[in-house]
Amino acid sequence: MATRERTIENLIERLRRLPGIGPKTAERLAFHLLRVDAAEALELARAIEAARAAVKTCRRCCNLDAQDPCAICADPARDASMLLVVEDPREVARFEDVGYRGRYHVLQGRLSQLEGIRPDDLTTDLLLRRVAEEHPAEVCLATNPDLEGEGTARVLAERLGPLGVKVTRLARGLPAGASIAQVSASILADAIEGRRPLPS
Repeated sequence: MATRERTIENLIERLRRLPGIGPKTAERLAFHLLRVDAAEALELARAIEAARAAVKTCRRCCNLDAQDPCAICADPARDASMLLVVEDPREVARFEDVGYRGRYHVLQGRLSQLEGIRPDDLTTDLLLRRVAEEHPAEVCLATNPDLEGEGTARVLAERLGPLGVKVTRLARGLPAGASIAQVSASILADAIEGRRPLPS
């Protein structure tokens, strides 16, 4: 039985490592990249290389931006009394779209027993340090309303409790199991307006 050229297999394997890409999609993408004009395929490689070189992780909030600290952390007009905790940098853009003007903290993931992700694997310690140093009036835990997101919010609420800060959770305008990155702007706006206290 004939086998594929090793470099093609390697390309497919690399594409399979991307989130949401299964074996069939990885294979389809690999052959697409090999079929299109070489300049077009190499433009993708250069775009990845340029983004990796230009984008930094903000040392304060862990968002991704071209500068460190990021443009949001560097903006003195932001409301420092409100800290919105999100799982992923994509969610920052969603909240910006609906007019949120407080500050953020990006966890860079969420707790997951299945994947072995513990609080120490996230930016939890930095969050606790920030709250202790910056004294926001409120920390809103805007993790996704699914099993892992709820578990992450519970653990964070327990750790934030001793700091004496008001801890809230997004309102249930978000459907259970939904991803913040995919819900409509109106649902997201309602959720942030209807946030509620979270017991520590």
